[in-house]
Amino acid sequence: MWVFLGMWVIGMILYPTWLLGGEKPLTILHTNDLHSHLLGFSPNIDYSPLKTDDDATVGGWSRIAAAIKSEKAKRTNPTLVLDAGDFLMGSLFHMVAREEGLELRLLKEMGYDVITLGNHEFDLMPEGLARILTSAHRKGGTPEIVFSNAIFDKQNSEDDTFEETFAKRLIKPYIVKEMQGIRIGIYGILGKDAALVSPFAKPLKFRDPIDASREIVKTLRENEHVDLVICLSHGGIEKDNSLSEDERLAKEAPGIDIIISGHTHTKLVTPLTVNKTIIVQAGSFGKHLGVLDMACEKGEVKLKGYKLLDINDTIPGDEKIQKRVESYVGIINERFLKDHHLNFYQVIG
Repeated sequence: MWVFLGMWVIGMILYPTWLLGGEKPLTILHTNDLHSHLLGFSPNIDYSPLKTDDDATVGGWSRIAAAIKSEKAKRTNPTLVLDAGDFLMGSLFHMVAREEGLELRLLKEMGYDVITLGNHEFDLMPEGLARILTSAHRKGGTPEIVFSNAIFDKQNSEDDTFEETFAKRLIKPYIVKEMQGIRIGIYGILGKDAALVSPFAKPLKFRDPIDASREIVKTLRENEHVDLVICLSHGGIEKDNSLSEDERLAKEAPGIDIIISGHTHTKLVTPLTVNKTIIVQAGSFGKHLGVLDMACEKGEVKLKGYKLLDINDTIPGDEKIQKRVESYVGIINERFLKDHHLNFYQVIG
Protein backbone atom coordinates (compact mmCIF):
# COMPACT_ATOMS: atom_id res chain seq x y z
CA MET A 1 0.00 0.00 0.00
CA TRP A 2 2.75 2.44 1.00
CA VAL A 3 4.82 1.51 -2.05
CA PHE A 4 1.84 2.13 -4.33
CA LEU A 5 1.08 5.48 -2.65
CA GLY A 6 4.71 6.55 -2.94
CA MET A 7 4.77 5.71 -6.64
CA TRP A 8 1.53 7.68 -7.12
CA VAL A 9 3.01 10.75 -5.41
CA ILE A 10 6.16 10.55 -7.54
CA GLY A 11 4.05 10.18 -10.65
CA MET A 12 2.02 13.26 -9.76
CA ILE A 13 5.21 15.26 -9.28
CA LEU A 14 6.66 14.19 -12.62
CA TYR A 15 3.40 14.35 -14.58
CA PRO A 16 2.77 17.73 -16.31
CA THR A 17 -0.05 19.51 -14.49
CA TRP A 18 -1.53 20.75 -17.78
CA LEU A 19 -2.40 17.14 -18.64
CA LEU A 20 -4.45 16.99 -15.47
CA GLY A 21 -6.82 19.81 -16.41
CA GLY A 22 -4.96 22.89 -15.12
CA GLU A 23 -3.23 25.50 -17.22
CA LYS A 24 -2.44 24.28 -20.71
CA PRO A 25 0.81 25.83 -21.96
CA LEU A 26 1.48 26.58 -25.61
CA THR A 27 4.43 28.19 -27.35
CA ILE A 28 4.16 30.11 -30.61
CA LEU A 29 7.26 30.77 -32.70
CA HIS A 30 6.63 33.37 -35.37
CA THR A 31 8.08 35.39 -38.24
CA ASN A 32 6.78 37.76 -40.91
CA ASP A 33 8.05 39.50 -44.05
CA LEU A 34 10.88 37.06 -44.76
CA HIS A 35 11.00 38.26 -48.40
CA SER A 36 13.01 35.37 -49.86
CA HIS A 37 16.09 36.33 -47.82
CA LEU A 38 17.27 32.73 -47.63
CA LEU A 39 20.91 33.75 -47.24
CA GLY A 40 20.50 36.39 -44.61
CA PHE A 41 20.37 40.13 -44.80
CA SER A 42 23.33 41.67 -46.61
CA PRO A 43 25.88 40.82 -47.77
CA ASN A 44 25.20 37.25 -48.94
CA ILE A 45 28.83 36.69 -49.88
CA ASP A 46 29.90 36.95 -46.22
CA TYR A 47 27.21 34.60 -44.93
CA SER A 48 28.69 31.42 -43.43
CA PRO A 49 25.87 29.87 -41.40
CA LEU A 50 27.61 26.58 -40.62
CA LYS A 51 30.28 28.50 -38.67
CA THR A 52 29.82 30.98 -35.85
CA ASP A 53 31.56 34.23 -34.95
CA ASP A 54 32.89 34.96 -38.41
CA ASP A 55 30.35 37.18 -40.21
CA ALA A 56 28.08 40.16 -39.57
CA THR A 57 25.16 38.94 -41.68
CA VAL A 58 21.86 38.66 -39.80
CA GLY A 59 19.00 36.32 -40.55
CA GLY A 60 19.24 33.38 -42.94
CA TRP A 61 16.80 30.51 -43.20
CA SER A 62 19.18 27.79 -42.03
CA ARG A 63 19.76 29.80 -38.83
CA ILE A 64 16.00 30.30 -38.40
CA ALA A 65 15.51 26.54 -38.81
CA ALA A 66 18.15 25.86 -36.15
CA ALA A 67 16.57 28.39 -33.77
CA ILE A 68 13.15 26.76 -34.24
CA LYS A 69 14.60 23.35 -33.38
CA SER A 70 16.40 24.74 -30.36
CA GLU A 71 13.33 26.50 -28.93
CA LYS A 72 11.20 23.40 -29.45
CA ALA A 73 13.78 21.22 -27.69
CA LYS A 74 13.66 23.46 -24.59
CA ARG A 75 9.97 22.74 -24.04
CA THR A 76 7.73 19.76 -23.34
CA ASN A 77 4.51 21.64 -24.19
CA PRO A 78 3.13 21.89 -27.74
CA THR A 79 4.68 24.45 -30.09
CA LEU A 80 3.24 26.14 -33.19
CA VAL A 81 5.44 27.78 -35.85
CA LEU A 82 3.62 30.52 -37.78
CA ASP A 83 4.32 33.19 -40.40
CA ALA A 84 2.24 36.28 -41.21
CA GLY A 85 3.02 36.61 -44.92
CA ASP A 86 5.37 38.17 -47.50
CA PHE A 87 7.66 35.15 -47.55
CA LEU A 88 8.23 35.82 -51.28
CA MET A 89 9.99 38.56 -53.29
CA GLY A 90 13.17 40.33 -52.28
CA SER A 91 16.09 38.30 -53.66
CA LEU A 92 17.11 36.30 -56.72
CA PHE A 93 15.46 33.21 -55.26
CA HIS A 94 11.99 34.32 -56.28
CA MET A 95 13.11 33.98 -59.91
CA VAL A 96 12.52 30.22 -59.70
CA ALA A 97 9.54 30.32 -57.35
CA ARG A 98 6.95 29.51 -60.03
CA GLU A 99 8.79 26.42 -61.18
CA GLU A 100 10.20 25.23 -57.86
CA GLY A 101 7.96 26.63 -55.10
CA LEU A 102 11.18 26.70 -53.12
CA GLU A 103 10.25 29.14 -50.34
CA LEU A 104 7.14 27.17 -49.44
CA ARG A 105 8.99 23.85 -49.54
CA LEU A 106 11.74 25.24 -47.32
CA LEU A 107 9.25 26.65 -44.81
CA LYS A 108 7.74 23.19 -44.46
CA GLU A 109 11.17 21.59 -43.97
CA MET A 110 12.05 24.25 -41.40
CA GLY A 111 9.07 23.23 -39.28
CA TYR A 112 6.46 25.88 -40.04
CA ASP A 113 2.94 24.70 -39.29
CA VAL A 114 0.70 27.45 -40.68
CA ILE A 115 1.33 30.56 -42.80
CA THR A 116 -0.73 33.21 -44.59
CA LEU A 117 -0.27 35.32 -47.72
CA GLY A 118 0.99 38.88 -47.89
CA ASN A 119 0.71 41.45 -50.66
CA HIS A 120 4.02 40.41 -52.26
CA GLU A 121 2.76 36.86 -52.77
CA PHE A 122 0.61 38.42 -55.51
CA ASP A 123 3.46 40.19 -57.33
CA LEU A 124 3.51 37.46 -59.98
CA MET A 125 -0.26 37.82 -60.37
CA PRO A 126 -2.88 35.26 -59.26
CA GLU A 127 -1.85 32.80 -61.96
CA GLY A 128 1.80 33.06 -60.90
CA LEU A 129 0.90 32.44 -57.27
CA ALA A 130 -1.19 29.45 -58.30
CA ARG A 131 1.84 28.04 -60.14
CA ILE A 132 4.01 28.53 -57.07
CA LEU A 133 1.51 26.73 -54.85
CA THR A 134 1.05 23.88 -57.31
CA SER A 135 4.81 23.42 -57.83
CA ALA A 136 5.48 23.40 -54.10
CA HIS A 137 2.67 20.93 -53.45
CA ARG A 138 3.91 18.62 -56.19
CA LYS A 139 7.61 18.77 -55.27
CA GLY A 140 7.57 18.44 -51.50
CA GLY A 141 4.60 20.11 -49.92
CA THR A 142 3.91 23.29 -47.98
CA PRO A 143 2.91 24.32 -44.47
CA GLU A 144 -0.83 24.73 -44.02
CA ILE A 145 -1.84 27.99 -45.77
CA VAL A 146 -4.80 30.02 -44.52
CA PHE A 147 -6.38 33.01 -46.27
CA SER A 148 -9.85 34.32 -45.51
CA ASN A 149 -10.65 37.51 -47.42
CA ALA A 150 -10.14 36.77 -51.12
CA ILE A 151 -12.95 37.87 -53.47
CA PHE A 152 -12.82 36.21 -56.88
CA ASP A 153 -14.06 37.89 -60.04
CA LYS A 154 -16.67 35.62 -61.62
CA GLN A 155 -16.58 37.66 -64.86
CA ASN A 156 -12.82 37.43 -65.36
CA SER A 157 -10.85 34.21 -65.84
CA GLU A 158 -7.48 35.69 -64.82
CA ASP A 159 -7.89 34.61 -61.19
CA ASP A 160 -9.43 31.21 -61.96
CA THR A 161 -6.26 29.16 -61.42
CA PHE A 162 -5.76 30.80 -58.03
CA GLU A 163 -9.39 30.10 -57.12
CA GLU A 164 -8.77 26.46 -58.01
CA THR A 165 -6.10 26.24 -55.27
CA PHE A 166 -8.90 26.77 -52.74
CA ALA A 167 -11.01 24.07 -54.37
CA LYS A 168 -8.02 21.73 -54.17
CA ARG A 169 -7.54 22.69 -50.47
CA LEU A 170 -4.00 24.00 -51.09
CA ILE A 171 -5.30 27.10 -49.29
CA LYS A 172 -8.07 27.11 -46.69
CA PRO A 173 -10.04 29.97 -45.10
CA TYR A 174 -9.08 28.61 -41.68
CA ILE A 175 -7.86 25.43 -40.00
CA VAL A 176 -8.48 23.86 -36.61
CA LYS A 177 -5.63 22.09 -34.85
CA GLU A 178 -5.95 20.12 -31.64
CA MET A 179 -2.73 20.05 -29.64
CA GLN A 180 -2.68 18.10 -26.38
CA GLY A 181 -6.03 19.31 -25.11
CA ILE A 182 -6.09 22.74 -26.77
CA ARG A 183 -8.41 23.25 -29.74
CA ILE A 184 -6.91 26.05 -31.86
CA GLY A 185 -8.52 27.93 -34.75
CA ILE A 186 -6.13 29.73 -37.12
CA TYR A 187 -7.04 32.00 -40.02
CA GLY A 188 -5.26 34.55 -42.21
CA ILE A 189 -6.17 37.94 -43.70
CA LEU A 190 -4.69 40.69 -45.86
CA GLY A 191 -5.00 44.19 -44.41
CA LYS A 192 -6.37 47.27 -46.17
CA ASP A 193 -3.02 48.94 -46.85
CA ALA A 194 -1.53 45.66 -48.05
CA ALA A 195 -4.47 45.27 -50.44
CA LEU A 196 -3.90 48.80 -51.78
CA VAL A 197 -0.28 47.96 -52.62
CA SER A 198 -1.20 44.72 -54.41
CA PRO A 199 -1.85 46.03 -57.95
CA PHE A 200 -0.84 42.76 -59.58
CA ALA A 201 -3.52 40.84 -57.65
CA LYS A 202 -6.20 42.07 -60.08
CA PRO A 203 -8.86 40.96 -60.87
CA LEU A 204 -8.78 39.45 -57.36
CA LYS A 205 -10.12 41.75 -54.65
CA PHE A 206 -10.05 41.57 -50.87
CA ARG A 207 -12.86 41.77 -48.38
CA ASP A 208 -12.63 44.19 -45.47
CA PRO A 209 -10.40 42.39 -42.92
CA ILE A 210 -12.54 43.34 -39.93
CA ASP A 211 -15.76 42.09 -41.53
CA ALA A 212 -14.02 38.89 -42.62
CA SER A 213 -12.56 38.40 -39.14
CA ARG A 214 -15.89 38.82 -37.38
CA GLU A 215 -17.39 36.12 -39.56
CA ILE A 216 -14.48 33.69 -39.18
CA VAL A 217 -14.23 34.20 -35.41
CA LYS A 218 -17.96 33.50 -35.09
CA THR A 219 -17.56 30.29 -37.09
CA LEU A 220 -14.55 29.18 -35.06
CA ARG A 221 -16.19 29.93 -31.71
CA GLU A 222 -19.73 28.72 -32.36
CA ASN A 223 -19.35 25.95 -34.93
CA GLU A 224 -15.81 24.67 -34.37
CA HIS A 225 -15.85 25.21 -30.58
CA VAL A 226 -12.20 26.25 -30.40
CA ASP A 227 -10.44 27.22 -27.18
CA LEU A 228 -8.09 29.66 -28.88
CA VAL A 229 -8.32 31.89 -31.98
CA ILE A 230 -5.13 32.99 -33.76
CA CYS A 231 -5.19 35.49 -36.62
CA LEU A 232 -2.25 35.68 -39.04
CA SER A 233 -2.73 39.27 -40.18
CA HIS A 234 -0.81 40.96 -42.94
CA GLY A 235 -2.22 44.24 -41.70
CA GLY A 236 0.40 45.78 -39.48
CA ILE A 237 1.31 47.85 -36.45
CA GLU A 238 2.15 51.57 -36.69
CA LYS A 239 3.40 54.14 -34.18
CA ASP A 240 0.37 56.23 -35.10
CA ASN A 241 -2.50 54.27 -33.53
CA SER A 242 -4.97 55.63 -36.09
CA LEU A 243 -2.98 53.84 -38.82
CA SER A 244 -2.32 50.68 -36.82
CA GLU A 245 -4.56 48.16 -38.55
CA ASP A 246 -4.01 45.23 -36.22
CA GLU A 247 -4.76 47.30 -33.13
CA ARG A 248 -8.02 48.34 -34.78
CA LEU A 249 -8.70 44.71 -35.69
CA ALA A 250 -8.32 43.70 -32.04
CA LYS A 251 -10.73 46.46 -30.97
CA GLU A 252 -13.41 45.86 -33.60
CA ALA A 253 -13.33 42.08 -34.06
CA PRO A 254 -13.66 40.67 -30.53
CA GLY A 255 -12.81 37.05 -29.87
CA ILE A 256 -9.31 36.96 -31.35
CA ASP A 257 -6.85 35.78 -28.71
CA ILE A 258 -3.59 36.34 -30.60
CA ILE A 259 -2.69 38.35 -33.70
CA ILE A 260 0.56 37.42 -35.42
CA SER A 261 1.12 40.65 -37.34
CA GLY A 262 3.01 41.43 -40.52
CA HIS A 263 3.38 43.95 -43.38
CA THR A 264 4.77 46.98 -41.53
CA HIS A 265 8.15 45.38 -40.64
CA THR A 266 7.65 46.45 -37.03
CA LYS A 267 9.98 45.11 -34.36
CA LEU A 268 7.75 44.71 -31.30
CA VAL A 269 10.02 43.92 -28.39
CA THR A 270 7.03 43.71 -26.03
CA PRO A 271 3.63 42.33 -27.08
CA LEU A 272 0.71 44.73 -27.28
CA THR A 273 -2.51 43.82 -25.49
CA VAL A 274 -5.68 45.36 -26.93
CA ASN A 275 -9.08 44.22 -25.64
CA LYS A 276 -7.47 41.07 -24.25
CA THR A 277 -5.94 40.32 -27.68
CA ILE A 278 -2.18 39.75 -27.66
CA ILE A 279 -0.44 41.27 -30.74
CA VAL A 280 3.13 40.45 -31.79
CA GLN A 281 5.32 41.20 -34.80
CA ALA A 282 8.94 40.18 -35.42
CA GLY A 283 10.43 42.87 -37.64
CA SER A 284 11.43 41.67 -41.12
CA PHE A 285 13.83 39.71 -43.31
CA GLY A 286 14.22 36.90 -40.78
CA LYS A 287 16.39 39.00 -38.46
CA HIS A 288 14.32 37.87 -35.45
CA LEU A 289 12.25 34.90 -34.32
CA GLY A 290 9.38 35.73 -31.99
CA VAL A 291 8.97 33.33 -29.05
CA LEU A 292 5.60 33.63 -27.30
CA ASP A 293 4.93 31.45 -24.26
CA MET A 294 1.34 31.40 -23.07
CA ALA A 295 -1.22 29.27 -21.28
CA CYS A 296 -4.91 28.55 -21.71
CA GLU A 297 -7.17 28.01 -18.72
CA LYS A 298 -10.96 28.14 -18.54
CA GLY A 299 -11.29 30.06 -21.78
CA GLU A 300 -8.67 32.67 -20.90
CA VAL A 301 -5.24 33.19 -22.42
CA LYS A 302 -2.37 34.17 -20.15
CA LEU A 303 0.91 35.62 -21.40
CA LYS A 304 3.76 33.75 -19.69
CA GLY A 305 6.77 35.14 -21.49
CA TYR A 306 7.98 36.73 -24.71
CA LYS A 307 11.26 37.40 -26.46
CA LEU A 308 12.54 38.36 -29.88
CA LEU A 309 15.44 36.03 -30.58
CA ASP A 310 18.20 37.64 -32.66
CA ILE A 311 19.03 35.49 -35.69
CA ASN A 312 22.72 36.13 -36.14
CA ASP A 313 26.19 34.60 -36.27
CA THR A 314 25.92 33.13 -32.77
CA ILE A 315 23.51 30.50 -34.16
CA PRO A 316 24.99 27.61 -36.16
CA GLY A 317 22.67 27.03 -39.11
CA ASP A 318 20.84 23.82 -39.92
CA GLU A 319 23.08 21.91 -42.35
CA LYS A 320 20.25 20.19 -44.22
CA ILE A 321 18.41 23.45 -44.87
CA GLN A 322 21.62 25.20 -45.95
CA LYS A 323 22.40 22.45 -48.46
CA ARG A 324 18.90 22.83 -49.85
CA VAL A 325 19.41 26.58 -50.21
CA GLU A 326 22.73 26.08 -51.97
CA SER A 327 21.09 23.70 -54.43
CA TYR A 328 18.68 26.51 -55.39
CA VAL A 329 21.66 28.83 -55.92
CA GLY A 330 22.89 26.29 -58.46
CA ILE A 331 19.51 26.27 -60.23
CA ILE A 332 19.51 30.09 -60.51
CA ASN A 333 23.05 30.07 -61.89
CA GLU A 334 22.20 27.41 -64.47
CA ARG A 335 18.84 28.75 -65.64
CA PHE A 336 19.28 32.51 -65.49
CA LEU A 337 22.84 33.74 -64.91
CA LYS A 338 25.21 31.47 -66.82
CA ASP A 339 24.18 32.69 -70.28
CA HIS A 340 24.95 36.25 -69.16
CA HIS A 341 28.40 35.20 -67.84
CA LEU A 342 27.29 35.93 -64.29
CA ASN A 343 26.96 33.90 -61.09
CA PHE A 344 24.97 34.31 -57.91
CA TYR A 345 27.86 35.43 -55.71
CA GLN A 346 29.56 37.62 -58.29
CA VAL A 347 30.24 41.19 -57.20
CA ILE A 348 29.34 43.62 -59.97
CA GLY A 349 31.23 46.90 -59.71
